[in-house]
Amino acid sequence: MRRLPAITLPVLALCALAGCGSPEAGPRAASPSSTTSPSSAPATSTPPPPTPTPTASPSRTPTSRVKDCFDGDCLLKLSRPVTIRLDAKKFYYPKFEVVAVKANTITYWVEYPHGGGAQQVLGKGASSSFGFRSRTPVEVSLVSIEKGKALLSISPGKRK
Repeated sequence: MRRLPAITLPVLALCALAGCGSPEAGPRAASPSSTTSPSSAPATSTPPPPTPTPTASPSRTPTSRVKDCFDGDCLLKLSRPVTIRLDAKKFYYPKFEVVAVKANTITYWVEYPHGGGAQQVLGKGASSSFGFRSRTPVEVSLVSIEKGKALLSISPGKRK
């Protein structure tokens, strides 16, 4: 009886698993008449999803009481700078401050607990957010502003 080299059995097993063998065993190549060239395909594009515009939610009543925003979910009416205290266990940041309310914009400042901070200017309909690592971020949107009277939406964002 003749012995096969040690490499022959693994190669045969590999060919069996990979589908080596007759050309009939594998999928057939598409014929040129069944494929569509990129230049002859009609161009279709899907419009991007609409960007959500912040609006006053019927489930949230506008308030002028800053303490209503501690849970990070409120519609705050304001016309002057205010400090908005937050639940630091949930959001990491203990507060953020609206430092300016102008005719068409508001400016807010977030102080980082370990030094430094960030400032953001929002116009009507604009939004931004701030957050730390795996904590819930805070989303801030300027729903409306007229003659220095602003409606600011503050809401918890989604963790990433």
